[in-house]
Amino acid sequence: MHKEDEQGKCGEEVKVALVHAAIHWKDKKKNLAKLLTLNEMAAGAGARIILNTELATAGYAFESRDDIAPLMETIPGPTTRAFGRIAKKYECYICIGLPEVAPGTGIFYNAAALIGPKGRVLGRHRKVAPAFRENLWAARGNLPILVAQTEFGKLGVMICADAYSYKPARVAALEGARLLLVPANWPPDHQNPEKFWRARAAENGIYVLACNRTGKDKSMDCRSAESFIIDTGGGAVRQFSSMDDSIVYGTLPLENGKFISSAAEDILGRRRPHCYADISLDTFSHFNPSFLLGLPEPADFTVATLQFRPVSREPSANTEKMLKLIDEAAAMAAAEGFTLNLIILPELSATGIIFERREAAKWCEEIPGPATKAFTRKAEEKKIFIVLGMAERHAGKFYNSCVLIGPNGVEGKYRKIHLSTYDQKWAEAGEGAAPAFDLPFGRVGMLAGCDLMFPESADALAKLGTDLLCVPALWGDCESKFIWEARLGEQMHLAVANQWGDFGKFHALGGSLICSYSRYPEKRLKLESPAEGDKVNIMRLSGKEARDKRFVENIDYEVLLQYMRSLP
Repeated sequence: MHKEDEQGKCGEEVKVALVHAAIHWKDKKKNLAKLLTLNEMAAGAGARIILNTELATAGYAFESRDDIAPLMETIPGPTTRAFGRIAKKYECYICIGLPEVAPGTGIFYNAAALIGPKGRVLGRHRKVAPAFRENLWAARGNLPILVAQTEFGKLGVMICADAYSYKPARVAALEGARLLLVPANWPPDHQNPEKFWRARAAENGIYVLACNRTGKDKSMDCRSAESFIIDTGGGAVRQFSSMDDSIVYGTLPLENGKFISSAAEDILGRRRPHCYADISLDTFSHFNPSFLLGLPEPADFTVATLQFRPVSREPSANTEKMLKLIDEAAAMAAAEGFTLNLIILPELSATGIIFERREAAKWCEEIPGPATKAFTRKAEEKKIFIVLGMAERHAGKFYNSCVLIGPNGVEGKYRKIHLSTYDQKWAEAGEGAAPAFDLPFGRVGMLAGCDLMFPESADALAKLGTDLLCVPALWGDCESKFIWEARLGEQMHLAVANQWGDFGKFHALGGSLICSYSRYPEKRLKLESPAEGDKVNIMRLSGKEARDKRFVENIDYEVLLQYMRSLP
């Protein structure tokens, strides 16, 4: 048995443990004996919160109700009583995944139980998104997302592939959870879960413990699977893999004996729920979503991102340079045998970053205006569509806006609704939901920069049938940039055009990105620009692939569409 212990502990904190164990398929007796020993070791070492894997008592790969039936039990039941004795003896919290049968109906669920220091079950979670072959035996979860009060504050529980969607974690955070426990059975070759778990932490400003497993299951090799302790910014404090049974220890900081809540309060307080109403639409359960949504016929199309470093306060020179880069992109596409259909330029690309309202008053333009007219001429010349990030003036107010321009002029615009700290010094937040626009090859939507930290905006566009999410960006935080790719969870092609270079006190990271979406991870493609330098990326995308969407709908939208409801 391999044991890891975190060094450098200081201040007020709570010790946690992940039981990263080899689970024996269909051998409940052996699994229970091992897990009870490991959990007692962790509790005896001072861990106050102990997390076990998904389906820890049973193993994972079952192909029918009959196959898993001998391993089912109720919650509470024999397993929770056995772990409850450890929890009571050491006054700790234990979470464990197991297959649950509902008394009275005989319905089976992939479940997790949370046991408290008095040895009793504090709550249970039923997996809302059964994955792989679980659908052959398990029903979708029918309970509210588990949020339980502990002596350290509230914590939430979800299971493994529940993390594909932002919704369960967001519900838990809005209900006051500041720690999320994730029992998992997720081998890394089945769409590596790291970016999803890190995204759930960063989007909500909460800590995440994700306990994976090791060993071989009936049809899965989990010996390289990783467990994580993730901080409130989405950083991996611990990232652990072992072929042996292991206990992974770590600590979480506390303030006045409670989970620290400041990061959650900040990001949750910046949400704009009145702009997210479309997330509640169940459009893709319709037998023909394309007909219901009036989507254009899907087609293959060519998209480009134009990474660009504008010169501050030189909008005419910047516009001229971008027009030349558009020529270059069109020529590159033609050299590859394609016609360029759409190009995305960075956020505030004509002016560069704006630091104060006085600058905005000088450089903001009306839409339509001189800049949009120049790009309209180029769109007409090249027969393309252009997404442009720009500083907008309207009715005495200033906005950080995105505009869609085609050969016939301005097709539409979007005003950024989640403002960065720099935006807040000069811009008003937009008040409307992000709109979607039909182009000859598909439906597109626009967001700007740090909107990507708020998954509801992307999800709302996906529910409207958006094929491609276009994101002009001015992104300077390297630690959160991973969130871009996590937005593929909202099931659209993604194109992010970022600025690059130093602008006084702000450094833009470059790294512009095009990611194709497919429900099959092995079919997804990615093109990424370097951190520095003007750069054109070009990719051919399939409109048909982006139409294959599935959403987690067994969720409480009344919670998701309210502002932060409670504090821990």
